Amino acid sequence: MVESEGRQALFHEEVELRDVVRALAAIAGAETVLFCVVDEHLHVVVFCSRERAGRLAQSIKLALKARTRVPLKHPTFIEPVENRPHLERLVAYVLKQPSHHNLPVHPALWTGSCFLDLVGARSVGALGQRIGKFLHRFQLSEALEHVGLTGQSVPPADDERIRHAGAARLADAAAAALAVGSGLASERPEAVEVRGVVCFLAGVAGLSTRDTAAALGKTMRCVQILAKKVPPSGFVNAVRVRLALEDSVSRKLGVGPRLSVRVASTSRT
Repeated sequence: MVESEGRQALFHEEVELRDVVRALAAIAGAETVLFCVVDEHLHVVVFCSRERAGRLAQSIKLALKARTRVPLKHPTFIEPVENRPHLERLVAYVLKQPSHHNLPVHPALWTGSCFLDLVGARSVGALGQRIGKFLHRFQLSEALEHVGLTGQSVPPADDERIRHAGAARLADAAAAALAVGSGLASERPEAVEVRGVVCFLAGVAGLSTRDTAAALGKTMRCVQILAKKVPPSGFVNAVRVRLALEDSVSRKLGVGPRLSVRVASTSRT
């Protein structure tokens, strides 16, 4: 666990949280089993040696220092996962962190939670790919229950649901699914990836080229070209699952599917 001094909020904007998720994936994605970034601290469960855990903790801490304006506590808290029951308890503990800290977003949609990776609603590096290797009987229904939802999984949204969602919401879902914070019209690699999957899915679902171009801030010609290119299947599935997850949360809350996301600026015990 890495935490701030004085329980100060580490981040205040959604774009900052998404950047941290991408940084975590780059630093420790292949070794990360579970994680959650809440207001004033970060939990990460990794599978590696104690020596490696120390190096990862240092790298994660340096990445946080570069992205926050508040000091971090020293030293970093590290403890071993003793056995399978301990890991099972950690699954519930980590997934319930957003609720425990009363964060201002439904826990299923909290960007700092590995829940999104576990259910396939996000595709960032290797995040979310290891839990089944250690908990062979783990079911997604357990993860859904921990965040207040029901079901055996989150079935991907079909083309009809994408048409109903529209181009603007599709673009938002793709940005969330790839943890890209802003600037979808830029030439950064992650923004290019988002545009590619949005244009492809918009074309498959039959959305207006004009609406898609407006949602992305690009020309209609650009959208037409990108619609013909097939993006990685993991990206496509993550966006479909993200849209379906948003709809599930909306039905649970009894509100519309476009949910405001903002990081909490206050700490709680």
